[in-house]
Amino acid sequence: MTLEEKTGKNYISHSAMSTWLNCGWSYYLSRIQNVPQNPSYWLVGGKSLHEGTEIYDALPPLMGDFDSTAVFTARWEENYRLADNGMPFRAGGRETKAYPNKEDASWWLDKGPKMLDFWVQFRQDSGYQMYHLPDGAPAIETELNVEVGGVNMKGFLDRLMVAPTGELVVVDIKTSSKPPVAFTQLGTYAIMTEKLLGIRPTLGAYFMARTGELTPPVDLSHYTEPRLGQWVSGFKIAVENNIFIPQPGFMCGTCSVNKACYAVKGEDSHMYPELGADTNE
Repeated sequence: MTLEEKTGKNYISHSAMSTWLNCGWSYYLSRIQNVPQNPSYWLVGGKSLHEGTEIYDALPPLMGDFDSTAVFTARWEENYRLADNGMPFRAGGRETKAYPNKEDASWWLDKGPKMLDFWVQFRQDSGYQMYHLPDGAPAIETELNVEVGGVNMKGFLDRLMVAPTGELVVVDIKTSSKPPVAFTQLGTYAIMTEKLLGIRPTLGAYFMARTGELTPPVDLSHYTEPRLGQWVSGFKIAVENNIFIPQPGFMCGTCSVNKACYAVKGEDSHMYPELGADTNE
């Protein structure tokens, strides 16, 4: 079976590749078998924050007061409703005296508006300006559709910004407590931006919403189209040849499909057995 036949999509995303690299069996269960997934508070919160920043960035310059609490809460309520599939929500983080249920809904409704305030402050004080696309629209959540390595790729770039130095910077907003170790996502989006728009962002950085800090921008020049093409084509070959290797570890406890996973003896794993070498799945 082809990649499109297996996934129902005619493109690859960086998120899909990351899921497969982190745990091939989680990718198989969630993206090919479409196993029902437990929703998470952090995905609802992250989506709500992203939408809140988009609302702020779309406002006219010199707009009056921005009510972060009202905006975040409204987006949270809608996204929570959409995510609620009757299965228990997963909470991230650790238990604390203030939040014995970890980072649940109450945590997000308290911290989420503060994260949105951090973004507003960053936009007002950092000197970073929004890059404007050829049609004049600001580069907010820009959809990128290009071909790399003979495979269609699709992604959404949080922001393409102009630093005070005049350099173009790929900025991705993160609600995690720590920034990603690698900058592959930013490099991937830099390549896709160049192919789509004919301009090459030279730097990439993560905006860490919990602290309101931008990570030091890194040079993205070593991320090249030939290298990305190798990764994408290799991923395609792996999926089409049923290479889905589980990676049991500390993250299994928060995995959305762990109940269906044989590697951790999930209670529903008998419904999704290991793939045989001769399977046509």
